[in-house]
Amino acid sequence: MRNAKNKCPYFLSLVLTSILFVCIYFIRENVIETFPKEETAVILDNEVLESVSGNEVSGNTISGNDTEVSAAGNMVLDSEEAIQEYLSDTLFIGDSRTVSLKEYAGWDSATFFVKSGLTIWDVLDEKVAEYDGENISVEDALQKYKFGKIYIMLGINELGRGTPETFAEQYRAVVERIKQLQPDAIIIVEAIMHVTVEKDAEQTYINNVEINARNEKIKEMAEQLGVYWLDVNPVTDDGESGCLVSEYSFDGVHLKVKYLDIWKEFILGHPF
Repeated sequence: MRNAKNKCPYFLSLVLTSILFVCIYFIRENVIETFPKEETAVILDNEVLESVSGNEVSGNTISGNDTEVSAAGNMVLDSEEAIQEYLSDTLFIGDSRTVSLKEYAGWDSATFFVKSGLTIWDVLDEKVAEYDGENISVEDALQKYKFGKIYIMLGINELGRGTPETFAEQYRAVVERIKQLQPDAIIIVEAIMHVTVEKDAEQTYINNVEINARNEKIKEMAEQLGVYWLDVNPVTDDGESGCLVSEYSFDGVHLKVKYLDIWKEFILGHPF
């Protein structure tokens, strides 16, 4: 009888302890299931918006080689049909660098107003557009066509002319006019692509110090006007010298055809 009395408190203690552990486990599982997952999702979303793989994706600025985030909100062009549909209302304006996209990218559904030697000073007046079988100026064409997206890459031919400030001032005037003519279009200003270290070492007016100075000014201009800034240099530079990868270019300035895919994939990886 005495042994039974001694064992009883121990048994009750064991039962109560087991019940307590079960309660704690149940409460813990429900609390974790209810709260932390939602909090983690918010934190991850904020991290994605601030920085993805170390690339800048803030405001209207996109740079780097990440292909998951776009200004339009994670749009992914995952098929040839989606790519061609995206390009169908897209206009590219540019000099000889963009001429290469027109000739070799295979983007037949896009529109190109391009010409070797084109500059920000004459872009609106140059008759590089076609309408009813006739060559017309870019300004006239922008009054006849309607585009959803307009990409602009100009600046390599303007090096040695004026200053970064006067260049950006003229660029602003062109973008403002395009906005007037195409009020519903998304405008994307592309950074001037760097030149190779060999071209840079020639110490001519075509150099990366001047390119960077002008890029900084037109980036500021883009932010002030509320248009997008797209910088391909982080994926075309060698990462050490801040110059265009030498292997990518045949003359230090223009991309070889086989390396156009880097530029193409960057553009398509950040749709608007």
